[in-house]
Amino acid sequence: MVTTRRQQKEAKPPLWKVLLLASRPNTLAASFTPVLVGHCVTRHLLGSAADANKSFRFWVFACLIQIGTNLHNDYADFVKGADDENRIGQARATQKGWLTPRQTAGLATLSLGLAHGIGVQLSREAGRWMWFVTWTSVFNAVAYTGGPYPLGYVGLGWVSLGYTGLGDVFVFAYFGVVATVAPYYLSGGTGAPSQLMVAAVCLGFLATAIIVVNNLRDRETDARCGKRTLAVRFGEMFAVREYVNLVRWAHILTFLSPFLFGAPYAWAAVPILTSKAAVGCCLGIMEEDGAALNPYVGRTAKLQLQFGLLLALFTAIDPGARGRFF
Repeated sequence: MVTTRRQQKEAKPPLWKVLLLASRPNTLAASFTPVLVGHCVTRHLLGSAADANKSFRFWVFACLIQIGTNLHNDYADFVKGADDENRIGQARATQKGWLTPRQTAGLATLSLGLAHGIGVQLSREAGRWMWFVTWTSVFNAVAYTGGPYPLGYVGLGWVSLGYTGLGDVFVFAYFGVVATVAPYYLSGGTGAPSQLMVAAVCLGFLATAIIVVNNLRDRETDARCGKRTLAVRFGEMFAVREYVNLVRWAHILTFLSPFLFGAPYAWAAVPILTSKAAVGCCLGIMEEDGAALNPYVGRTAKLQLQFGLLLALFTAIDPGARGRFF
């Protein structure tokens, strides 16, 4: 008798690999890319006043927030029934039984606790706005999926950004706008420079596209457990169009930014250089479904990374920069 792969008992990977997989390394660039671009634009605008030390600490803060969000999502989706034996996405540590819900929630708490510590340190140096970013980032990390821990302990177990369709807004705001502009304000910048804001919006669009792939892929299992993402609320074609438009407008705005927003002229080359990868991702999203969408989560994250690295490079070599990068 031949057993199916699902019927075979899967061997538990080594602990280090379980922890690595639980952090979801294929999308961790989403917290690195906007901070890098934000620092390079800050250096372009403020010269030597750009504080690389604060930018680095903010990147560690953002990375820990992302890891904590991922771990808490791993825990909460399992206890709420979204991640069961029918899951078609990448392996989740709690769903596979590699970690208990208590262990996953504990690791999420550790990650968010470390992030809070760094955020508090930066807040004491930067002021009220960073206090707001710190507290709301930690809260949103657990409110993204919700669940009985820790919000259930204070009567807020029903709160969930992801389960009410607000996950896209959270990702755009915090892994797009906030992560990109933070290095500028940590370095003492004032106002809202147009080139910084357009970079924040475009990177936010691409970060949001990553979560759209997840929601498109998981819409059927999400619907069964009451997870009302935008893909569940408005259907498959809405999610496909959302993805394509996020990628499209990130490229269009960046191409137009030197002419409309005073960005370095080399920025116009970025969408040209990433167009092949962008078109490939969009075609895949339009043609594939279910488990076949799994590779496009990582491919979209790589697109954002490639896009951001080119923005950072062309900002660094722009002759109009106020300070020397190299």
